[in-house]
Amino acid sequence: MRVTRLRVSVIAASVLATFSGHAFAARVDYTVDLGMEHNSNVTMVPADPIEQRYLRAGVGFSVTENISALQLSLDGRAEYRDYEDDVFADTVDGTLSGRMNWVAIPQRLFFVVEDNLTVQPVDSLVPDGPGNRQQVNVFSAGPTVLFNWTSSLHGQAELRYVHSDAEVTDEFNSQRLAAAVRTIKELSPTSRVSLNLQAQRVDFDDDIVARDYNRYDIYGRYVRTLANFELGADLGYSRIDYRQGESRSEPLLRADAEWNLSPHSQLIAAVSSQFSDTATDALTGIQSEATVPENVLTGDAVVNASPYEVRSIDLGYRYTGTRLTFSVTPYAQKRDYVDSDTFDQKTRGARFDLQWLIRRSLTLGSYATWERLDYTQLNREDETSRVGASLEYQWAPRWSARLHAERYKRDSTDIGQSVSQNLIYLSIAYSNR
Repeated sequence: MRVTRLRVSVIAASVLATFSGHAFAARVDYTVDLGMEHNSNVTMVPADPIEQRYLRAGVGFSVTENISALQLSLDGRAEYRDYEDDVFADTVDGTLSGRMNWVAIPQRLFFVVEDNLTVQPVDSLVPDGPGNRQQVNVFSAGPTVLFNWTSSLHGQAELRYVHSDAEVTDEFNSQRLAAAVRTIKELSPTSRVSLNLQAQRVDFDDDIVARDYNRYDIYGRYVRTLANFELGADLGYSRIDYRQGESRSEPLLRADAEWNLSPHSQLIAAVSSQFSDTATDALTGIQSEATVPENVLTGDAVVNASPYEVRSIDLGYRYTGTRLTFSVTPYAQKRDYVDSDTFDQKTRGARFDLQWLIRRSLTLGSYATWERLDYTQLNREDETSRVGASLEYQWAPRWSARLHAERYKRDSTDIGQSVSQNLIYLSIAYSNR
């Protein structure tokens, strides 16, 4: 099954990268690494852990193109693990994230393709381990038509086909049709408002477990863009109509701001109260800039068919200097599922990242995450922390050696769910740039 998902994503990547005849001019960066990893608790169990060393190999890449007829941003990574003593079968995990915008008719017709392949847990209540991972892929494609009524009044119509597929959790698999109509008014060179109407029809493959529904959104958006500050705000209303006749409506509120405090530092903030679901989050999470991924991470999404109401606040500060870069991002979120309240949750946490160029050929990196997750209906609370550091030495123009260490700990009020794990990975890597 996993090979099938990877094959689908490779096809999607080919579509993203070769849709236009201009793709040959795209910038391609890649890194190939090979090493040995030591894992103190490979099965992620609370007692009698299995300690093991295994071979780990990976290749990461990024593809970018930005010309008048094509804008492309694509990155991904495939990773192979060869376990000893048949504790687990050898595994291949992969991630892929990208967006392509092909300008078929300038200022009139665009064609957009998006794909997001991630590794997610089969059971989000169980700690991450080789037996609790699945590939989840969300693919979207469709046209965007532009209308220019006056120099300051524009229109936009969108149509998207969305295919969602999970390796294990079949209830997630769905086909969607999404349409949107937007009217945009330029108030000044730095501000604009828009009225947005959106509709989405969701048809799940498994009609026994999952319930088909239609979703409708209407909202106004205001955007203000200055030299060092950008603000966006949405206000409107959302409605979910199930085919069986039930419905649920909620206000839609979103606001985000970016403030460049100096040429080296940036402050961001975002708040929201809206309906969402796992597939929608996957497409929203596609980054606008492609970078070569260093590893394949297991996400924390609840992979199911239910939409949910989410209220969240995210803050972030980033400093980028000549030799030092660091960021800190605290966040809080409350999620209420529409179909089942089993996974209703309150989350708060933070992440810290730092990279220091000690000298021209030696780089030190470190990170730390902390999260407290309260499952409100299960009367369960999980507190997780992850601390890691790496030292990378570039001993030739394209060759480097890297030592990476990580400590993971999870404390849970649920019996048998508190675990810890130590990882050490020593590798060599080749990069084309």
